[in-house]
Amino acid sequence: MKKKVISLLLVATLAVTSLGLMGCEKAKEESDSKLEQTEEIGKAEESEISGIKIAWLGSDLVYGVGNDGVSLADYVAQRNDQTITKEAVKGSSLVDSGDDGYIARLKKMDTSVDYDAFIVEMPLCDVAAPVGEFSDSDNREEYDTSTIIGSMQYIQSYVSENFGIDVTFMTPAKSDIKGGSAYSEVLWKVVVPYETSGLQIDLWHNVDMTSADANYVDGNGNPTKEGYINMYVPFIETALKKVVHEVNVAKINNLPEYDPANVEAIDTYPNLKGKKIIFLGSSVTYGSASKQASFVEYMAARDGIEYVKEAVSGTTLVNEEGNDTNYIARMEANIPPQDADLFVCQLSTNDATQDKPLGEISESMDMNDFDQTTVAGAIEYVIAYAKANYNCPVMFYTGTKYDSEKYQEMVDLLLQIQKKWDIGVIDMWNNLPVEELEAGKYDYYMANGVHPDRAGYLEWWTPFMEKEISEYIK
Repeated sequence: MKKKVISLLLVATLAVTSLGLMGCEKAKEESDSKLEQTEEIGKAEESEISGIKIAWLGSDLVYGVGNDGVSLADYVAQRNDQTITKEAVKGSSLVDSGDDGYIARLKKMDTSVDYDAFIVEMPLCDVAAPVGEFSDSDNREEYDTSTIIGSMQYIQSYVSENFGIDVTFMTPAKSDIKGGSAYSEVLWKVVVPYETSGLQIDLWHNVDMTSADANYVDGNGNPTKEGYINMYVPFIETALKKVVHEVNVAKINNLPEYDPANVEAIDTYPNLKGKKIIFLGSSVTYGSASKQASFVEYMAARDGIEYVKEAVSGTTLVNEEGNDTNYIARMEANIPPQDADLFVCQLSTNDATQDKPLGEISESMDMNDFDQTTVAGAIEYVIAYAKANYNCPVMFYTGTKYDSEKYQEMVDLLLQIQKKWDIGVIDMWNNLPVEELEAGKYDYYMANGVHPDRAGYLEWWTPFMEKEISEYIK
């Protein structure tokens, strides 16, 4: 299946008990924004969402049914001097095949406009619509648009091809609507197959609109002016900053100069050419935020290395019972004994995020003595196993600094283990300072605090790793 990127913004749609779900009415009305309502809420501070262009495709929430046609789109645009296209029809549906349906209206939008975000509301009137199945086809005409998933795939495909941007789907916060929880979970059936590293904010499980102030909703459960201003605008403005960054990352990843196929060879490190290197890791080694290209592919293109890449996103070093995707399990199962020139293992951030126990460095050199359920024991086991089965030196690498005390502890632990085992450590945590980057470069290079985009790998991380590896294997 061709991998695609889809950024998902799960935002509040509203507590609804009687939303007018009776059939998803099709009465198209002209959307008069009445922007005089928005002037009194003031201006937001200058930020990355100031002055941007946003397309809003939606139904009741984007239209502003409970607020005379003024909605979160209008308030956010007014506060941030944004230019918006607000394509919203009351009661309209994703799965409607008529003129007021999402897909029909999408096809009438001007594809020459260069948007910074393209937001699609997931309307609650589709809560009882057929869910459908995710299609592996790259031909959107084969998607079943009478279903929620098929319609989402169609919209993503159309927007990506015609607007050159990823869709941000906007879905409900927690409400009393029957089937709402299951409806919100449908979205993951689209996100997971796309292997997206895009923005995902699950408001259904984090924002409870059933306890919203009474004046935040009208008699039919639609947001009022107060509801939009107090509940939606602050959240949307924060979320949009993440969306805009995610869209920019996608644009960077699509630039031809960052395609590994277009990267030219260099002769800076001739001792790397032809070297066989085994890489073991998780999402950073995989390249989850860079269209599956990491320093591995760039070193192959630039330095002519041969490689084995065993990387699965979200996996840990520690080896726990019932977990067959951790580093040790995959190393033993997927990398057979062989001769290599170097074995490089990632110090996984997932162990820090999941707060795995650090453990203690063993006095033994026997791999059977190491407690693989701890970070220390897992690192020692990987070192011992690699030395025994791949007949080569071993290196570990860290990520660059981000806000994690636990990962700092893991780096410190790794440096202590280095002394025992005499391994190499590519220490980007301490030796590739973020603060030395030119202004604006960090956001250009990093999809988030952990994962580089393609520019970050090629221009920042790869040169450092090449130097460190070249010096270590001399």
